Amino acid sequence: MANNAGPSRREAMRLKAEAEEARARRNSRVLWISLSAVAVAVVVILALVISQTLGKDTPSADQQMPPNATEQFGIELKTRDVEPAADAPHLVIWEEFRCPACASREADYGPAVKQLVDEGKITAEVRTAHFFDPQDGTDNSERAALAAASADAVGKFREYHTTVFESLLATGTGYTDQQLTVDFPAQAGIEGDDLAKFQELYNGRAFADFVKEAGDEFSRSGISGTPTYMVGENKLEFADEASREILIQPTPEDMLRAITEANS
Repeated sequence: MANNAGPSRREAMRLKAEAEEARARRNSRVLWISLSAVAVAVVVILALVISQTLGKDTPSADQQMPPNATEQFGIELKTRDVEPAADAPHLVIWEEFRCPACASREADYGPAVKQLVDEGKITAEVRTAHFFDPQDGTDNSERAALAAASADAVGKFREYHTTVFESLLATGTGYTDQQLTVDFPAQAGIEGDDLAKFQELYNGRAFADFVKEAGDEFSRSGISGTPTYMVGENKLEFADEASREILIQPTPEDMLRAITEANS
């Protein structure tokens, strides 16, 4: 009787080897597809992260920066026909357009600050926050900041800034669009073509990104409240809280003394 055991075993071994080879090719193909999918997912995630990061720091295409904007999203109080001294100290004023204390401080000390700027003895910038809005459920502070930035675009930031705080002192309330776009510009001396440009910028929210970044900068700064006047890392103290003694008089001379001391 013929013995067929040998060839059968060889055939079985061949089939087994082919099956293992096919399984290996299949596993390799699955692994390659899986790795490709992971690579694509990583690329997509990186793209999203980069896009979101850039989106946070870069204004959208239709956004603008005020002409006198600073690196920390303030607006500089420019001198009038006078070049500031090379060693002039720099004053940073943190404010909120719905802050009554800011309005009072501006009324008392604003003229002295502006005089020092105009004489080239200091440089100064105003940085605005809008933390009152979430508290009272409005957007008064944000809209006032948008309007002030629009006023800077037509060379009237200083006047508009003063006008807004004068209104807050007088009424203690927020601001209507009529006030922000018609009444306040008239009081600040914005008229004609400049008024049309101001209103177009305001209505188009051309400085929305700038105002948002200014608010974010306030959150990052660690400043506890407004008004806060800073020279470098030093905060100006206007009064002794315990004795209520006035530490800085609202005159250009005493303001310059306090700013110079804080700068040393």
